[in-house]
Amino acid sequence: MAGADRPDRHPQDWYVEQTWTVRALMQMVDFDPQDLVWDPCCGLGTIPCTFAAAGFEAMGTDLVNRWLPTEPAHLFLGEHDFLGEQTCMLEHWARLSIVANIPYGCAPGIAERFVRRALMLASGLVCILVPLRWRACEGRYGFFQEYPPQLKLEFCDRPSMPPGTALAALDPKTKRPTAWKRGTIDYMWLVWDLRAPTRDTITRIIPPRTPAQKLIDRDFDLRRVGVLPQLELAA
Repeated sequence: MAGADRPDRHPQDWYVEQTWTVRALMQMVDFDPQDLVWDPCCGLGTIPCTFAAAGFEAMGTDLVNRWLPTEPAHLFLGEHDFLGEQTCMLEHWARLSIVANIPYGCAPGIAERFVRRALMLASGLVCILVPLRWRACEGRYGFFQEYPPQLKLEFCDRPSMPPGTALAALDPKTKRPTAWKRGTIDYMWLVWDLRAPTRDTITRIIPPRTPAQKLIDRDFDLRRVGVLPQLELAA
């Protein structure tokens, strides 16, 4: 069954990454502080807000305005269809990196179209967060021959990626939040360095977190999105 036809999928592939997955990317990749970091499918704003908190200039756009009201409003540039015909001012930025948790199953070939457009617009880095299986595809062989990424960063921890509509879901027995409790799919960051492109792809492993750090990271995001308004750890 195609991803777009599955009833349990979000129709626009709005799946929410945790902040720690973005921090892990920043720890393993050298971003130029002079680049503006653009997330063209920013959702709640996790990626641009994480980069901005680290001192980078960052902006987000999305097909639909899902920006958290508690996050800095000036980091959200507005609604924009990255694959549409309209032009966004960020496309003409002199120093631009693009980092995104892209849609990959809601329409045929949408992930590859996202990456191709990002590679056309960026001048620095293009980093996409996708399931590990996305690269192991016979039909994508030609694309990776044409545009080989410089880095494949595989997560030891399986990131949980709940749909944005399910972040406030509670376990019927414990009445505790279920979002980001455990991951079931292997994910990776694919990184293209347009400053120094190569034909070879280096694979690196993102180290696992301690159980205590997992609790801290989950608590941070549950409170960030308003699921846990009180200062308490999510069990």
